[in-house]
Amino acid sequence: MTRVALLNRRADLVGETRNPERRKFLYQISRSNYEKEWGKGYRRPGVGSRILAFLLRHIPKVGPATALDFKVPSRQAEDMYIKSVNDTMEDYNNLLRQVANHDLKLKAMDCDTGRETTPGEYSLTDDTYAKLLDEHSKHDFAQLPDTLRANILDFYAHAPTEKMQKEKSWKRAQRELLKLKEPAPGQTGAAGGTR
Repeated sequence: MTRVALLNRRADLVGETRNPERRKFLYQISRSNYEKEWGKGYRRPGVGSRILAFLLRHIPKVGPATALDFKVPSRQAEDMYIKSVNDTMEDYNNLLRQVANHDLKLKAMDCDTGRETTPGEYSLTDDTYAKLLDEHSKHDFAQLPDTLRANILDFYAHAPTEKMQKEKSWKRAQRELLKLKEPAPGQTGAAGGTR
């Protein structure tokens, strides 16, 4: 189907941009790794692909066939994509260097929105923390590691938004947080104190 799409949209395809970002993008993966993953051979579109491309070009793009009427990304969109891949690889390599130096510091960032993880910022995050709190409260937080305890308390330390307070799970979360803040047996002082 990719070959068919390429045959149909050959005239619309954006020409290659010669810029440093593209060169950096192309050299992120070695030729041998690329060939190991995707193979060495390139198969040109055959007769079957050409016939299918001809038929699909003339099908009205309505109903289920609207998926066939895809838009080819503009040069600007392609450049943005290439830059985002390069930035991702650069960030990943920086994190790997931090791991090698035993100095990894990850930000509490929502990967869906790109913003800092805070209550009310993203409903899926709120739901996940509520479920996490609920699951561990069923076992009186007995198996909860100190770092996760601190993370949950830190998440809920920020004043909840009105939106969160309206959710059904908020009252239960408040009760469970009070339980979580209680010192575990054998602890002294506040939660997270010395054992």
